[in-house]
Amino acid sequence: MPITVEWALWGMSPGSKGLPEVLSCSQGRIGASGFSKLVERYAMTTPRELPQVTIARAGADGDAHLFLAVQEWSGTFDGLGRRIAVTRCFCVPYAQAALGPVSYEGLYQALENKRLPPDGAPLVVTPPALDAEATAEAVDQTVTGAAALLLTDGRVCVVEGGRASLLDRLRFLDTVVALLPYGFRTKLIASTWAPLTATHRSRLFFADHPSEDVFNITWRQEVNVPASHAVAHRYHEMLTSRMEDGLAGLIRRFARETEQRKFSTETLAAVLPIAESGGESSHMSIDDLLIACADSLEYGQAGLIPGHLARLDALRDSAAVNGSARRRRNIVSDRRLLSPSPALVPAVQEHLYDLVLSVAYGPRLTVDGLDQILEDVDPIPARLLTALSRMPAADPTVTLRIADRLDPHRSAPALASLSVEKLVEAGEREPIDTSVVRLVCSELAARWADPFQRAGIGAALRGRARLMTAVERLDGTDADSQFERCLVLLVADYGPSLDSDELREAFTSHAEVLSVPLLAALALLCDAPAHRLLTQLVFRKLLDQGGITAKTFEKFQAEHDTPEPSGPSWTGVSGPEKPDADFSLLRRLGFTYRKRA
Repeated sequence: MPITVEWALWGMSPGSKGLPEVLSCSQGRIGASGFSKLVERYAMTTPRELPQVTIARAGADGDAHLFLAVQEWSGTFDGLGRRIAVTRCFCVPYAQAALGPVSYEGLYQALENKRLPPDGAPLVVTPPALDAEATAEAVDQTVTGAAALLLTDGRVCVVEGGRASLLDRLRFLDTVVALLPYGFRTKLIASTWAPLTATHRSRLFFADHPSEDVFNITWRQEVNVPASHAVAHRYHEMLTSRMEDGLAGLIRRFARETEQRKFSTETLAAVLPIAESGGESSHMSIDDLLIACADSLEYGQAGLIPGHLARLDALRDSAAVNGSARRRRNIVSDRRLLSPSPALVPAVQEHLYDLVLSVAYGPRLTVDGLDQILEDVDPIPARLLTALSRMPAADPTVTLRIADRLDPHRSAPALASLSVEKLVEAGEREPIDTSVVRLVCSELAARWADPFQRAGIGAALRGRARLMTAVERLDGTDADSQFERCLVLLVADYGPSLDSDELREAFTSHAEVLSVPLLAALALLCDAPAHRLLTQLVFRKLLDQGGITAKTFEKFQAEHDTPEPSGPSWTGVSGPEKPDADFSLLRRLGFTYRKRA
């Protein structure tokens, strides 16, 4: 399978007296700055003998790459007459390498004689897939020992391998790593030669002399794996016992374990159960396939997408989908997998959307998931919107927000799938969503037009004031809009007219959210008796807000309405005597007659 490779050439120009630098590189995501950092981190020291190869990592997760640095003599000299060594650097997308999967030796041979394009275009190579049988034939006692020692999470140095050719040493590294799950290659640093005098990061390497604080093993010699390292010791025994029958099956098994792995006590300890298990695993993980889709689109290989999707489709209903949803969403977001691609025919684009949404945001689309999609893809393409409408929703709010973006013909089935109770629940949901509340009001009005649905709508709305609160907050500065939506909700709840009992119930249930638009809507729907009652209820509400209790007011009102049959003359006290004056109330208020001396 073709692999797209970014590249750089690091070194000095002939006759130069300066420092090494990136002399040229491909026009890609990594760039000169990225390649400079990789060389400075992994391949700054020039060995005595060239060529040499360092294998390392670049990026992580969806952006993981395998980094190959090939150091060789350029055949030119610097300004001081010294030979110039150059480093040919290559970054291979891990997801593409894992599709083979390919070996280090296969990558090296595919890139060895490739001419670097002068226009900065990436290289496209087709390395062979890892050959499990051929790799198994290269396994010897040194290989099994080195592989087992890597399970200690320690570093392994191979000495007395100086006479071996570059390809022999590279093949050794390849064979050792083949006895571990393929996903460890995203974190492994290995080298066909590493210096003793400089700090280096290699976990598996050749050196001229033994190193400190590492496991030193001898080329082509048996390796002693300490029994104190129980997992490594047991693994070494297992590999040794299987060598006679061949290890090709185990190598094939590990080649299918392409999910990215870091070197840690937990992940290394898990190698032994995998090796001992007779079960099979998927060829690529879901994460790998998402990355492979993104790489194929980015590097102009859209023809590979249907194959990736077929593999993804086979995995989405299996236990493999139970991985990290957050990591998958990050891959989809970072690699823009939901953005439309002009290279894909409509049917493939829609299939891509369905599968990506299912494995990264499924099995049911949540509000948070929809928020992330809308943030990543703006404006949202029609085909993606259609795919979203096909996806089961975890919350009615999700259905309504998608329906609001569809045309009426396509939104009708989505809205019809929601009960009145779900509509009201979505409209009340915090935080208030403008599009949702407006759509809820219009949908309730449309359903009320069907006589068979009216009773259910009233039952769902009765006594629930939160939706009215949402309307008020939705159009806080637009009283006309509030008035119109209050009317919609009241009619949907009680019908086009309110009698006294219905008014009292509506007024009481919405007492905490009474507003001028709501009062206007109530007044418009009241019949004559209910209208008089509304005036009284509003007046009582105002008194209550002013701190005058109903009990106090009614007591004074009762005395005001009860005339006193006889009593002293009030003429001259406060003006001419009024036959209808309430003397009982006046007396209570302090208007008492005092006889003058």
